[in-house]
Amino acid sequence: MAIEGHLHWKSCPTCPEQTGQQLSVESAKTSATTPAAARTASTEFLITGIYKLQPENGPTFSSPFPLRIETPPGGLIVIVTMPMEQYVQHVLMAESSVFQNPESLKAMAVSARSYANKFTGQHSREGFDFCDTTHCQAFYGRSVTQQIRAAAAATQGEYVSYQGKAAAAFYHQNCGGTTAAASETWSQISEPYLLVHPDPFCLTTGGLHWETTLTHGQIDKALRASGMQPPQNWQTLEISSRNGSGRVRTVNLSGGSLANFPLAASTLRFAVNRVFGWHHIRSDLYDLRNAGGRIVLSGRGAGHGVGLCQAGAEEMAREGKTYKEILSFYYPGTEVVASEKETWQKRSDERFDLISVDPGSDSSVFPVAERTLREAENDLGWKLAFRVRLQVFSSLDSYRNTTGQPGWVAASTRGQTIRLQPLEELRRRSILESTLRHEFYHLLVEARAVRGVPLWFREGLTLYLANPAAPDATQSSLNADQIEEILKHGDIRDELQKAYAAAQRIVAALVKQHGKQTVLGWLSSGLPAEVLRNGAKASVLTPHNGTSEQPTKRPE
Repeated sequence: MAIEGHLHWKSCPTCPEQTGQQLSVESAKTSATTPAAARTASTEFLITGIYKLQPENGPTFSSPFPLRIETPPGGLIVIVTMPMEQYVQHVLMAESSVFQNPESLKAMAVSARSYANKFTGQHSREGFDFCDTTHCQAFYGRSVTQQIRAAAAATQGEYVSYQGKAAAAFYHQNCGGTTAAASETWSQISEPYLLVHPDPFCLTTGGLHWETTLTHGQIDKALRASGMQPPQNWQTLEISSRNGSGRVRTVNLSGGSLANFPLAASTLRFAVNRVFGWHHIRSDLYDLRNAGGRIVLSGRGAGHGVGLCQAGAEEMAREGKTYKEILSFYYPGTEVVASEKETWQKRSDERFDLISVDPGSDSSVFPVAERTLREAENDLGWKLAFRVRLQVFSSLDSYRNTTGQPGWVAASTRGQTIRLQPLEELRRRSILESTLRHEFYHLLVEARAVRGVPLWFREGLTLYLANPAAPDATQSSLNADQIEEILKHGDIRDELQKAYAAAQRIVAALVKQHGKQTVLGWLSSGLPAEVLRNGAKASVLTPHNGTSEQPTKRPE
């Protein structure tokens, strides 16, 4: 529902916008008799405005940021797009809202921002950067406190850096007096700043001690729920090895139908906690004893123990340490650096608004853009009904960090804004004009496309119009449905390039068969059923060299 003004929403990027005070969204209905294709299809809603989400079950969330709601069968997927600093504030609300000291909150703000910089795109295959659970960073949508807002503002843009790159700034609740090396939890991570070392600050207030008792039946139930088959009538649970931090590495079920049944300690912890609650085995830093058919675990700490210990950080702040001293203690050998702060300026001419940090230099794009857009409009006999925004980034890092696009994608279009890599870089590669031509055809195509026109057709038509000469090719088994799936969800460069080229060749073949004007007309009338059927079945031709550069990517 709208908090201020009205909600604005679309059911697809090119659909007519609707307006109202309230929008109700339900997951798609499914049943055992529903065809598989229908069960996996989803509808989306693109929503803007100042709104509050009110689910039947679960917390409310208020935001002014763009929202996408997908409605696959069995649930809803809610994706919010927000600036980094607002994301950090909501992470702090989830991860450190009980902190009392400004300096420890600042340390957590820098850690959370560093984690986001380091692991952006962790869920790219699902279409977003981060989930809202501890798999990434917990995220709460409730109102942000002034204390947290101040901590984020005081450290705006700052992150932990190691050898010029964002550090993997892991953190946890309580290390129990000894931090863990990253490799103890993630075998593929062995950063030199994520080490085993004593933490006297964590123990100052006595440390976090816990004890839990489990029956053999509970452990059996938990392991079986995780897909394992523990031996029948096992007798004892024993610690068989520890990591360098003293945390349990492996345990063993002995006796019963198998003499030994080894388990990773983390496997046991996750299995038990999933079934009986996350407070049962709070860390892998414990001793255990077998007592009359029961297992008693006596432990210290909470969480994986890697990186910043929140309990220790709070104590360091209470003792007068600054947030940079806290970060230096928990991530030794790193430094706190600030992201480049860019001041965007606007300059306009008759048809374009230029957004740039150096408009004096970047305004040289105006005559190239005006000529290229005029040629595209004359080619199609259409005119754009709006002013185009050209956002030119000052560096490749700024472009990648802001747009989320890889360096091989020279430009991307969002709404009426074309976001470009630095002009100097595009000129160096001799692709400035071709990149603009591609994006202008994109805008023209998307402005005409009605709901239901498939992505493969829009993308293939854009590529064909920008460059009617099809690339050298060999036979490929890709059909239109497969191309559609790759363009929507793929993130592998070679795979995407082959899909784009395949889409271009299908459209080139359609133009040759039906004529250019007829094919252009399908944008506003929809593709004929025969074309949709044949496109889903046909094999197409793709580039012989899958590494040839495709300088642009589909609009977002």
